[in-house]
Amino acid sequence: MKTAACLVLCMVAGVTVHLSAAGAAGLPVPTEAELARIRAAAPEQPTVAPRSPRSVLVFSLVPTGYVHSAIPYGEAALRSIAEKTGAFSVECTNDIAVFEPERLSRFDAVFFNNTNSELFLPGDFETLSDAQKEAARTRDAALKQSLAAFIRDGKGIVALHAALAIFAEWEAWGDIIGGRFDNHPWNREVTVRVEEPGHPLLQAFKEPEFRVHDEIYQVTGPYSRETHRVLLSLDLEKTGAPNVAEVHRTDGDFALAWIKPYGNGRVFYCGLGHEHELFWNPAILRFLLDGVQFATGDLEADMTPSVKH
Repeated sequence: MKTAACLVLCMVAGVTVHLSAAGAAGLPVPTEAELARIRAAAPEQPTVAPRSPRSVLVFSLVPTGYVHSAIPYGEAALRSIAEKTGAFSVECTNDIAVFEPERLSRFDAVFFNNTNSELFLPGDFETLSDAQKEAARTRDAALKQSLAAFIRDGKGIVALHAALAIFAEWEAWGDIIGGRFDNHPWNREVTVRVEEPGHPLLQAFKEPEFRVHDEIYQVTGPYSRETHRVLLSLDLEKTGAPNVAEVHRTDGDFALAWIKPYGNGRVFYCGLGHEHELFWNPAILRFLLDGVQFATGDLEADMTPSVKH
């Protein structure tokens, strides 16, 4: 089983660090040409000036299950955005100890970069002894409590694409992130609707819709426009339905990005992020910059649920 152990490029305390474990983990290493395209597409300046130096944890661990090959591209994109704009610094690690309260408190936001599965349980959990399983579950519960408190007490998270599918055994995660992964009926070019062109987090997009090729998730509860401010959604009429058996929603509401509060904290979810090419799309990188600046508390944006504003 492949695991995304420690990836390609990150910036720790403002210093560029080159890592080689992406290849060892079976993930592609972005070429110099691809890195140049990512850097060129990254915004030149922050959307708003940070109120104080901001630090963002970029976490890309996949202990078990499907590992997205876009993970190194997401890390490279965050590195380029951070370096060019100065809006925040990023620290990349896949060591779950970083979620211990005293270490997590150093960050303003956590960016879950195509993470998948039960992040805080070891990938070989099923092979452990009963005593080892008990110890692993005790630590898993403590780290989940730390993460929930981090957000609830006023920090932020950005969850990219597969991060919707993490913590399937943790009921609270659905309430935190705002939904659960069902399946992905589309993996082709689709039409994306920009729900509110005037919203502060949608200024990356100059038209009310755009076309993109990506893997499109179908989201199940607790997703609701009663509790979420939906930013992007699939235009089903212009995209066309896939095999009817793959579509479980009956309301035609296929949200692709949203924001919501959790306690005093801020949650930004972006369902796009499967294809490598998205990470040298200037509009997508600006959208991610704005999402991170929202999560850190610098970019103010109305989180009033979509049906109530």
